[in-house]
Amino acid sequence: MVERVVVLEGASNVRDLGGLHTTDGRRTRFGRLYRSDSPAELTPGDVRVLVDERGLRQVVDLRSREEVERDGPGPLQRAGLGYANHWMSSDPGVGQVVPEIMRGNLSGHYLGYLGSGAERVVAAARVLADPDSQPALVHCAAGKDRTGTLVAILLDSVGVRREEIVADYALTDANMAAVFERVVRRLEAAGGGVPAVRRDLPEESRRARAETMAEFLDQLTTVFGGGAGWLLAHGFTDAELSRFRTAFLTNETGRDS
Repeated sequence: MVERVVVLEGASNVRDLGGLHTTDGRRTRFGRLYRSDSPAELTPGDVRVLVDERGLRQVVDLRSREEVERDGPGPLQRAGLGYANHWMSSDPGVGQVVPEIMRGNLSGHYLGYLGSGAERVVAAARVLADPDSQPALVHCAAGKDRTGTLVAILLDSVGVRREEIVADYALTDANMAAVFERVVRRLEAAGGGVPAVRRDLPEESRRARAETMAEFLDQLTTVFGGGAGWLLAHGFTDAELSRFRTAFLTNETGRDS
């Protein structure tokens, strides 16, 4: 776990998506894809870690245009990295395709990202899956909901074991208190919205429960045939997926550790 978690001063939910096992015995490569909460508060030292030491080349930002405008250009943008903003929003109608997923947790909300905004999800996935863009980092505000949904689709599309996708998502739960304080601080700096956020935000929205991601993955398979099935149905090609798998997975097969 120490190898996967990236400890930075200006972000609280950063990790490398390497080291995860696939169903055929391979692993995801370290240093290819990173997930994160907002990098808006990264220090110069953090930028050096990500850019100079880890070779980061590309940032994919899933926040809304309003969030981006409010927080301003981040340190990674100023460092000259590639930057793409493919904002994600949830369409409740898609979440109601399987009504039971709306009961009690966020999995229906996650399925809703794959509705009317599907083209933006695909565009973000295409950048991250392109080996020429890697190492790449994907983030939203907390690195939990939008980031968690897209990361799950990508990991599932290359055959990462479901229990490992779920466990990676659940790692965010322990970071949420620190992440929420960062979000509130940025809202305070922007001059509004903090009292309503503190009062009205449901407790569930501050959690990253394993069962939420497990249910989302079950429904992703039921409704769309899994991550690969969803991507292929929305514009990805077999060649793109094959190239992503080749770059992101080790060549070792047939053994566990």
